[in-house]
Amino acid sequence: MDFIKRNWSTLILIGAIAAYLGISMGTDKCPMCVVTSLALGTQSETNPSTNYAKVVGEDASLEWSVKTLDGKEISSSNSKGKVSIVVYWATWCSPCREEIPSLIALRNEFSPTELEIIGVSLDQASKSIESFVESNKINYDIARQNESLERAFGPIRYIPTLIVLDQEGNVQQRYTGLVGHNVIRGQIEMLLEQNA
Repeated sequence: MDFIKRNWSTLILIGAIAAYLGISMGTDKCPMCVVTSLALGTQSETNPSTNYAKVVGEDASLEWSVKTLDGKEISSSNSKGKVSIVVYWATWCSPCREEIPSLIALRNEFSPTELEIIGVSLDQASKSIESFVESNKINYDIARQNESLERAFGPIRYIPTLIVLDQEGNVQQRYTGLVGHNVIRGQIEMLLEQNA
């Protein structure tokens, strides 16, 4: 207790830095957990590349399916032939909200036969997200996390997380945090040109 009294200002500063890091990395971990992991060097806790079973470039033998908010069924089989982007997000995540205009623009730039965008909400099941989707004029498919997606792409601990699948369903890239619009567009164009 004496330690806390003597170092309260330092502890507040550490907490503020941890909160900033947590928000900028899109983590839902407590701020002190982020700082402790960084300080102790427990990279397996904070390294997003360990958080999914499917590795980049591995053959797509996994099956997944999801039902969108408007009742449409999307699956690994009916997405074949298109580049697919699966983006994990939540309404309370400010970097996720910042990424929405870029995803809307991508949906407008490519035809539905070329590109499939699926926004997978990690909001609590009891929370209604329909009004958020409508007020932000989201023009791509929105679904909620389910067991099928978790088996295919692993548990998601950091958001936004964006997964790019090629026309065969192989994971080509996995991004954690905000990604520039031009980076994603370039990735999509490259995959479309390869199969042209």
